[in-house]
Amino acid sequence: DMVLVVTEPTISGQHDLERVIELTEHFGIPTAVCINKHDINSEIAKAIEERTAERGLKVAGKIAYDTVVTEAQIAARSVVEYSNNSVKQQIVSLWKAILNMLNTEEIK
Repeated sequence: DMVLVVTEPTISGQHDLERVIELTEHFGIPTAVCINKHDINSEIAKAIEERTAERGLKVAGKIAYDTVVTEAQIAARSVVEYSNNSVKQQIVSLWKAILNMLNTEEIK
């Protein structure tokens, strides 16, 4: 078992991330982080990465903002099915990182 906390680089995203991590630490649940739309605010995204590392957690992946996500939703398809762009590759990399963490107990 593992919790994947998906956050965005916003003030509210940082705050919510901290609250969820406090909960997962309290219950002893392994946790990893994904930064969605990481490129909308690089300063906050970097702060999230630093804070995640300070807490001994791993950023499993970062997904860039892309309108292809909305296009895929409108087409009722997943981004991975819908497109072959960089966001698809980022999602696939995230999935592989999660599988690797689960298989190697690399998570805290």
